[in-house]
Amino acid sequence: SLADAPLDQRDLRDELGVSRSTVYKSLQELIEFDLVVERDGAYDLTGFGRLAWRNHSEYVAGLNRLEDGRRLIEALPADRWFPRTLFERGRISSPRRDAPDRPFDRLASVGDDAKRIRAVSPSGMPRFLADLHENVDAGEQTATLDVGNDAVSRLRSAYDRFPEAARADGLEIRRLDGEIDFAVVLFDDDEVGLFGYDSGAIAGAAFSNDPDAFQWGKRRFEESLERSTEV
Repeated sequence: SLADAPLDQRDLRDELGVSRSTVYKSLQELIEFDLVVERDGAYDLTGFGRLAWRNHSEYVAGLNRLEDGRRLIEALPADRWFPRTLFERGRISSPRRDAPDRPFDRLASVGDDAKRIRAVSPSGMPRFLADLHENVDAGEQTATLDVGNDAVSRLRSAYDRFPEAARADGLEIRRLDGEIDFAVVLFDDDEVGLFGYDSGAIAGAAFSNDPDAFQWGKRRFEESLERSTEV
């Protein structure tokens, strides 16, 4: 494409697979809008054209990320505000038929590198709790986990070392009364993860180290912390 190097009309026809008239008409329109310039029979992007191309590429990439996160976005409460950067610039992880645990795999990968974990979750994420407990016991992490009231009994059933986890130094498990519509996980003071649920199943997750997104996640966690009690 012209974004890579100047091309003549024949090269453009071969690359795009369109007719001579189509290439000629399109080039004339681009020249008219000062996006393309002709030099010695070859066509190149102008400075303005290169800036427009970069903006277009970023826009298309943003749309693709939004499409990847469609299920997550639609699972989140419509009446709650979420930072756009989580979806536009964040890393989206969605479950797939061949990899249903992709969001949790990403959670485990990011979490293993963090020294401090803070989370509020409707389910408590039993697999996540087991990892946290192991890392806290090893002196590698500290963690605070706010879970929904109903989730405490599920965690007791799903994780056979729950009583030990609840007593572990450096691991605080708290019960939060009221409904929790989504999960937020803070990794140190650097990254935030947002998890959405659809009928109790994970719909996807978004991870971001954008400062505004992290501060949003921190506020959500602190609001939950004020309303929770230690298990």
